Amino acid sequence: MAILEDAHPSTSTPGRQPGFLLRRFEALANPYFRLLFLGNLLQFGSMQMQQLVRGVLVFQLTGSFATLGLVSMANAVPGLIFAPIGGVLADRAPKKTVIQFAQGYNVLNAAALAVLAGTGLMRIEHLMISAILQGAVNSVMMPSRQSIISDLVGREKLMNAIGMNTSGQNLMQLLGPALGGLLLALLSPAWVFWVMAGMYAAAVTFTVRLPKRPSFSYEGRRGPRHGGLRDIVEGARYVAKDPPIHTLVIVNFIIVLATMPYQMMLPGFVGEVLRKGPAEQGILMTITGVGALCGSIVVASLTERNRGRVLLMVATVGGVALIAFAASTNYYLTMPIMLILGGAQATRMSLGQVLIQSYSADEYRGRVSAVWFMQFSLVQVGTFAVGILAESLGPQLAIGGLAAAMLVALAFITEFVPRMRNLQ
Repeated sequence: MAILEDAHPSTSTPGRQPGFLLRRFEALANPYFRLLFLGNLLQFGSMQMQQLVRGVLVFQLTGSFATLGLVSMANAVPGLIFAPIGGVLADRAPKKTVIQFAQGYNVLNAAALAVLAGTGLMRIEHLMISAILQGAVNSVMMPSRQSIISDLVGREKLMNAIGMNTSGQNLMQLLGPALGGLLLALLSPAWVFWVMAGMYAAAVTFTVRLPKRPSFSYEGRRGPRHGGLRDIVEGARYVAKDPPIHTLVIVNFIIVLATMPYQMMLPGFVGEVLRKGPAEQGILMTITGVGALCGSIVVASLTERNRGRVLLMVATVGGVALIAFAASTNYYLTMPIMLILGGAQATRMSLGQVLIQSYSADEYRGRVSAVWFMQFSLVQVGTFAVGILAESLGPQLAIGGLAAAMLVALAFITEFVPRMRNLQ
């Protein structure tokens, strides 16, 4: 298959770079990226609030770590099926339309949950069905939402734009749980869902103003069209044959396999280990967001040097912080640990997204993004197994054991996989 000559970023020494503040905000000079950024802020905020309220409701209804993992798996499994379809749509259809469809569905989903919670009819089955449907819709949207960034700003500003996008996500990780926890403490879950519905609706108003064909999109350079399953297979074959791409995918899978389950187990961990409630969980998530915001700010201003090595370093810091989190039984000691953990995870995730977008050929970027996000769905399926492990061994041993295994794997990769550490 033909691959564009500029599919891999140049490793040549860059020219004079703008100052820190200019590098930090340069992507926002693009008016269409500003619209996407504002819409994503609202969407990310809603997602953070949902993670809090859904986890709290599941644990209140069942008191089970395994059920927390099961709901997480229900949200993840559709991604294994629908993310490849979303990848093909991102490469073939207007990304704006795909994003609007998903945001519109999320309005309806949040409103339905608000009605169920407000009338006292909420059951675990409703949360499960909602998780499945939302997982399917968001899996179709995510490749478009990620790959449209390059279409709007081009490769030159891609790293800054993804850093800015992640900064917004992490700002909402700071504000969303705080607002959700406050609404839960003062009002009810129904109010959280109604606010989420309003935020999703507002996001649609920004997305509708995006251009149907952004100036940096690659119309006419989309590779061979086979349709349906063959397009999906072509994308998978490209990932498998491209050394930087498949190396990034494998390393990222190992990292998220160890670091994602703690987020799904957090409601139970806060209640069972730290002996606190939803308000305190919201504070911990907000602290994580502060660290994550700091990490993504750093990424937005980095130059294109030694990014693979930096990714491995911050992943190692995150692994050590996760072990400390698992070992802690003191709520106040956990606070600074969450700050470090949030910063390390945001830096690693932002760098991973920048690298996977930078090294992808334009005509395959949507399908590569689909494979990237499928990993997170696959890992969330594994979270169900971690939930069962937490039931039998306790959440501390389950979370800490995964983090220790990841540190061993990272040491091996750093020493014996030069392709990863040499990524620029």
